[in-house]
Amino acid sequence: MSKLLLFLIVAGLVFWWASRRFRATPTGSVSPATRSGMTDREAREVLGLEPDATREQIIEAHRRLMQKVHPDLGGSTYLAKQLNEAKRVLLDKR
Repeated sequence: MSKLLLFLIVAGLVFWWASRRFRATPTGSVSPATRSGMTDREAREVLGLEPDATREQIIEAHRRLMQKVHPDLGGSTYLAKQLNEAKRVLLDKR
């Protein structure tokens, strides 16, 4: 039951993030977040990390969540891509 709950929380966060990222601005153009990619804040939300997370914490959070949603284990390719993007964004800023 706890694995299902964790998966639903992660899925909810990712879908929330995607809905914010891909919504159009009032002029009909694509929002700036789409052009620039995932922000640091969005990446931390996807991985469930605090702003002061260390490199090791980022890697551990990515690994733990990826074990739950990896496509080879019956998970979602979309969620796996979001987790990978979040990890990349956070590690590139370190």
